[in-house]
Amino acid sequence: MDRRQILKYAAMLTGTALCAPVTATMLSDLSRLSDNASASPNPTFFSADDFQLLTQIMDTILPETDSPSASDVGANTMMDHMFAVVFEPEYQQKFNVQYKALRQFLESNNFSRLKPDQRGNVLRQLELGEKQGDTFWAYTDIKQQTVAYYLLSEQIAEHYLNYLPVPGEYKPCVSLATLGGKAWAI
Repeated sequence: MDRRQILKYAAMLTGTALCAPVTATMLSDLSRLSDNASASPNPTFFSADDFQLLTQIMDTILPETDSPSASDVGANTMMDHMFAVVFEPEYQQKFNVQYKALRQFLESNNFSRLKPDQRGNVLRQLELGEKQGDTFWAYTDIKQQTVAYYLLSEQIAEHYLNYLPVPGEYKPCVSLATLGGKAWAI
């Protein structure tokens, strides 16, 4: 399997088909956005309240452990940027409808007032429940984008994955142990 096929399958698995301009925008802005992740961001697509809820959702999906949380690497800021600058208006409108349903579901479960492990239980309940409806699709969309932006961040690629800016020899079958137990950053 060649690199192009791997990228194609990776994009299909995350539910996002990334084209060259989108990828270029993401990669050029991720470094800048993650440098400012600790600063209080001014969202451009989401309202301040929606952005705060989005950040809580993303940090529940990828919390801080021995690696940074999703918001620590700027995944929340990147998602706001992508919606504001890159995504088509039709997709923005569809997501807004779905996000409103998700917000109502989370508010009815007092999501913002819960402890992190309780938040995880609410999201698992949503994920394991009925696999249709706006609430489910908004959560699925956020989850897919959270993972994609997290793995594309410079901090994660350089410090938590194997990172080789200039590829060398191709070795198709190597054990994870020979790579230091880390997957490759793309």
